[in-house]
Amino acid sequence: MSGSTASDQFREMIREEVSARRASGLKRAFSEVARFFGLTERRVRAAWHGELRHVSADEFSQVRDRRLASLRARQAQIAADIAQLGEDLGRRAG
Repeated sequence: MSGSTASDQFREMIREEVSARRASGLKRAFSEVARFFGLTERRVRAAWHGELRHVSADEFSQVRDRRLASLRARQAQIAADIAQLGEDLGRRAG
């Protein structure tokens, strides 16, 4: 994987997580995402604004692993919500 590809993926993972939390305000989203990924707020802001120059392999792995865990948790919540809706509809129909 080339450096620019890793940087692009890193930036995109951070931007997606910030976007998911942006309802509470951008500044707060930066803070939350920084804590979530174990980065500084400045690092998160730099990724958001496309100002990154270098992403270490360790930093990339950490963000990728935490982003994957976040997506899996959201997927599990959505599956539980769908199951609950199915049960609710089944009770109403029966």
